[in-house]
Amino acid sequence: MPATNKNLELISADELELIDDYELVRSFQNGDTEAFNTLVLKYQNRIAKLIYRHIHDAETTKDLCQEVFLKVYKSLSKFKGNSAFYSWLYRIAMNSCIDYVRQQNRRKTIGLDDLEGGTEEFLLISKQPSPSHLIEMEELGDIIDKAVNQLPPKQQQVFRLRYEKKLQIKEVAVLINRSEGTVKTHLHHAHRRLRGLLRPYLENRPLDWDDEI
Repeated sequence: MPATNKNLELISADELELIDDYELVRSFQNGDTEAFNTLVLKYQNRIAKLIYRHIHDAETTKDLCQEVFLKVYKSLSKFKGNSAFYSWLYRIAMNSCIDYVRQQNRRKTIGLDDLEGGTEEFLLISKQPSPSHLIEMEELGDIIDKAVNQLPPKQQQVFRLRYEKKLQIKEVAVLINRSEGTVKTHLHHAHRRLRGLLRPYLENRPLDWDDEI
């Protein structure tokens, strides 16, 4: 029988390990919500340690741990037992860590301040991302490139010359046979357009201008 609230606090860690996960899951799916408390008690420390190894922040670990078990609670009725319960729980925890790190990397790479401000510089993806953030950086670089493709031809040309080719304003002006003032105007409009295009991505919302996302 799954542990109940009355005797849950009396169970040792060794005894918790002996309780069958599938029995707890089946009890929960049959309406015994107390069985979920036993699952939490059995795995909360393990999941917290797992999250902390990736996040390295106690408060964030606590928040993510609560988020993980909330997801588990909402999805447990659909768990079919095709894998071990802990494997399923582990994937949920890791996905939560990945989502958190990806969101932080987005904010660091293109700060929300850049979206609000009117600065003349627009921070592009680093050309040498750290190995641990390579996937997130590649994704962000791809999103930025697609956003730049949404710009009008002149703005796109000037933007790429300035930031991808790393040309100075005066060099871009000579290359396209326009005044420096015209180049700055194109860049200003490009910055403003890109801030609008990238805002949903930075706020973890769908991009309505890209069917592939």
